[in-house]
Amino acid sequence: MVLLGLLLSVAGLTHAQSLAEVARRTREKRSQAPASPAPAYTEDDLTSRQRKPKGSVSELAVVGSPAPAATPAPESGRALLEREWRARFAEARARIAEADARAYEDRIEVVYVSGIPVQQRVRVKVETPELRDSRKALDDLEEELRRSGGLPGWGRE
Repeated sequence: MVLLGLLLSVAGLTHAQSLAEVARRTREKRSQAPASPAPAYTEDDLTSRQRKPKGSVSELAVVGSPAPAATPAPESGRALLEREWRARFAEARARIAEADARAYEDRIEVVYVSGIPVQQRVRVKVETPELRDSRKALDDLEEELRRSGGLPGWGRE
């Protein structure tokens, strides 16, 4: 057994290659191989090739010109709806921001510093009816969007 192990280890050393030797052989193979450029396809090649539709969207034949039209197409109904909903949500958020800015009031509070009472002016946020109503209006608008079948993203900023 020892003799067999010794023979196998010696055989492994005789066939070992150095990294430089492997790199040299690889360079020789590359230089001997003919350089074949990768095929280049143009738009004409793609449109001239006729495919038979097999039901897959990716395999359907291309119809029409891929270039955009010179005049802008009229806005689709869905895009128009989205723009209107986004404008309504922006207006509702602006009303909330205005009401939130007016919801602060100045108060004078007494604090004790080292046992001495000190009066200080403090700005306190107060829940006003205007702020509550504007938040309720935004919630109602979100519910209206949901019921109308619009996409939830239309209500986001």
